[in-house]
Order: sequence, then structure tokens, then C-alpha cells
Amino acid sequence: MSIDLPDDVPQGLQREGLTVRSPAPENSQIIDQVWHSNKLDELENALNSQISPQRFLHFSSGEDADGKLAYQGQGHFGIFQLRIGREINVLLEAEEANNRMAFVRSVSGTGELLLNRKVFSHSADRAVIFPSGLERIVRFAQDTEIKVFMASRVRMAECCAKLLGHDLPGFVDFDIQVDLEGASARSWMRLLSYAEAELADPYAFIRQSPVAWQQFEEHLLTGFLLSHRHAYSQALLAPQAAAVPFYVKRAEAYIEAHFAEPLSLAEIAAQAGVSARSLQSGFQSFRNITPMGFVRSVRLRRAHEALLAADPAITTVTQIVLACGWMHLGEFATAYRRVFGRTPRQTLHKNSRL
Repeated sequence: MSIDLPDDVPQGLQREGLTVRSPAPENSQIIDQVWHSNKLDELENALNSQISPQRFLHFSSGEDADGKLAYQGQGHFGIFQLRIGREINVLLEAEEANNRMAFVRSVSGTGELLLNRKVFSHSADRAVIFPSGLERIVRFAQDTEIKVFMASRVRMAECCAKLLGHDLPGFVDFDIQVDLEGASARSWMRLLSYAEAELADPYAFIRQSPVAWQQFEEHLLTGFLLSHRHAYSQALLAPQAAAVPFYVKRAEAYIEAHFAEPLSLAEIAAQAGVSARSLQSGFQSFRNITPMGFVRSVRLRRAHEALLAADPAITTVTQIVLACGWMHLGEFATAYRRVFGRTPRQTLHKNSRL
């Protein structure tokens, strides 16, 4: 990928030691930028502004490095490549939001991820998957260059729920260490290569068409879910099961119609016409969730919809939460943030500047 500035780049994008390229056409919906610098502090600033809060450890301002950061994507969904050009530790700072995830592999060299006091390696045949939120350290050897697939955890959970046919109680947590030699991993790497080619093509449909971009994103999320291990892997990869029993569908319909009311497993089972034990088994087998877990997911979804539609000038979070059947505000707030990556208040005040 060229890092030379085109002739029409506005003044101010190039200064001593740093070259920035923004080759995407004006009508493209894809961010397409390259930073190239021989100064560590400039490369650190580029990472902070484009990727996430992070800082290089144990270096002095102005130190040299053969650094490069190339990013192509849209918001929290894209692919970036990073070379620092020297041995260094990068601290990915703790974030209040926990709504992004990264798949990291080495294009050259090797590196390590330090997370929860455990060390995971990444190389050409091993990758790591980790979420935002907790503090993490990524170690670079001098010759290391990494390529990172970054995605929204909210969108990943929504895609998984769509494939399973029911809402999830939270995010999808993947195994951190990934062996890239397996069949499923090789399939994912082929899909990732296709994605890189599409992102690099200035005439690709995904640059101009929101519909094409949506299909592109869902294709990659589906491939990622099917290729890497997580709690729902078995359910996603299992052969198509028999038709969902009538009593499960009847229970779901009853829950949807009465989600705001106090509900018990016994009451739902009675309305479905089966024993509580049969209902529990049916939900676990066909929905991979308990009946009461389904109740909570419905209430959470309905509260989210209500918060999006509400006028913050006349409606409070508490009013919406209670109207959706939640009795414990703290439990709701925790579940809401885990699933949607923001607080209920932030959703309610989406159009304000609070």
C-alpha cells in the first residue's frame, strides 16, 4: 500500500516525520487512511485518534521508529495494519464502554497479549481475540507487524441472535487464543482476505451502497461466529433441528404479550400447556436459553425500544424500566450496558448533548 501523499491532499496533513494519506473518494462511506511516521509519539497520537485509547510504555518523546498505521472500515468495523518498527509494549487503557472486539494476528514477527494476568501469543499461525473494556498490554518485537479485524460486540451479538432465532442475554465471548492452522480458521482467513480486497477496491459496491455494506458486514460477522469458539458455537454449527415445539412458541407468544406483568415459570408453563420441566427443557433445546432468560431478553429489548422512542423531557429511565416489568433498577442497568454498550440514560438522551 503506497504511503505517498497525492498531490491534492490539503495542506496541514504532512509535517516533518509524519505522512497522512486519505485516498478515499468523497462519496465513499469507507474510512481509508494511512499514517506513516518515524516518531513514536506521532504514531501513538494516530492510534489514539483512530482506534482506541492507548499509550506506548517506556519511551521518550521524539524517539525514532519505522511506524505505520493503515485503517479501512466504517466506525467500529474495519481492518487496520500496524507496524511500530521496534520492541515496545503498548498499553490499551481500560474503557468504560465494552462494545468493541479485536482479532489480532502477526503479518511478520511475533507478539504477546497480556490480559487478566495471562499471556497469549500472536504470530503468523496464532491469533488472539479480545474485547475492549479491561486494561490490556500488547507486546511488539522489533520486526512485528500486525493486522487487526475490529468489530462491534453489539453487532456481533445481534448477528448471533439472528442466526439462532432468539435474543441473547449478553455479548458473545470468544476463546482468546486461536490456532490458525485449523479448517475453520483457514476458512475465516480466506474470508478476511476477500474483505481486505473489497475494502481496498475504490470501485467496490460497499463504498457507495449502504445495502452492500450491510450485507458485507453481516457476511463477515457470520463467518467470524462460525469460525471461532464461543458459548453458542455448538448451537450455530448443529444440524437443523426438528420444528420448534408448539408449547415453546405458545410460551414465547404469551411472554411477548405479558412481558410487563410479573411472570413465573409455573404460570408460563401453565399457559403453554406443559409442565415447568418440559418447558425448561424445550427452551434449552430449541432456543439455548431458559424461559425466564427469554423473559429478561424480551423486557430488555422492549425497554431499549422505549428508550429510543421516548422524549427525555417528559419521560424518565425509571418510568420506562418499571413499565417494562423490571423490578430491580440496578440489575436492569447492568444487563442493559452489557448488551447495548451504553447506559440507559445515554440512550434516552441520544438527541441531547448531556
